[in-house]
Amino acid sequence: MYPLATLLFLATFAFAVPAPIPDDPAPEPSSVTHLYLCVDSSFKGQCTNMHLDTSTCHNLDQTWNDKVSSAGPDKGTFCTLYSETECRGKALPFTYPGIRNLTRYKFDNVLSSVRCDFIEGFNDHP
Repeated sequence: MYPLATLLFLATFAFAVPAPIPDDPAPEPSSVTHLYLCVDSSFKGQCTNMHLDTSTCHNLDQTWNDKVSSAGPDKGTFCTLYSETECRGKALPFTYPGIRNLTRYKFDNVLSSVRCDFIEGFNDHP
């Protein structure tokens, strides 16, 4: 009946370009690191591996407040320990592998809050 219309209709499919498939967005880099804390020096006694959001101050709960004698962050992480809550007071910055004996820095049983960040350019963290 309408051969030209049919031909034009079919031709549009022959030259149609499929829409590109969108790439999956790259996953957001992890903003969580860890800090290993122990009540005794040399990473002994009761210990915990805290999961911490980076760039955020974390107050220790009563289980750990003023009771830590050794602390160690993940590789590629820079942490600062604080003698008071809300990341105030005396500060002790350190990196991996951590501090086996906080007494050496007059920080034994002093820790009340902590803040950790990734070391820029260090690619070993997630």
